[in-house]
Amino acid sequence: MKNKLFLSLFLYVLGVSFYANAQEQIAVPRFVSLKMGEVNLRTGPGGRYPIKYVYKKKHYPVEIIDEYELWRQIREIDGTVGWVHRRMLTGIRYVLLKNDTDVFKKADISSKIKAYVTKDVVAKVEKCPAKNDFCELEFEYGEKTLTGWVKRDVLYGLYPNEVIK
Repeated sequence: MKNKLFLSLFLYVLGVSFYANAQEQIAVPRFVSLKMGEVNLRTGPGGRYPIKYVYKKKHYPVEIIDEYELWRQIREIDGTVGWVHRRMLTGIRYVLLKNDTDVFKKADISSKIKAYVTKDVVAKVEKCPAKNDFCELEFEYGEKTLTGWVKRDVLYGLYPNEVIK
């Protein structure tokens, strides 16, 4: 009986340890988004470090460039670097428009234009197919949503040729 209990406890601890290590094996660098509407960017990896900046834009895309325990060092579009707690980030992909742009009905520049969107708008990535110059995005306008295709070259929050399904 003691051997079974010890073996069960050992396997449980081993499983928890494996799971925790597996969570940290995601590639760096990688793009993520801010999960909350208010996120503190700190000068170092911990709550004792001074706040450098407070983000006020939920879903803002950032790039993780390093990890330390529960903290992620991020870089944003203008090159600003700092640390945030991992619970403030989500893997749900959003992008930031670097320029004003058209939103197309299809992944084709000759298709119908559905809307014109201005620089600095944040949009959710629906998909970015392989070997395609466009990504399908979802934009929120108050209570309405608009889905359409935008050229990749105006998007911050994606790597060149990155495929998102």
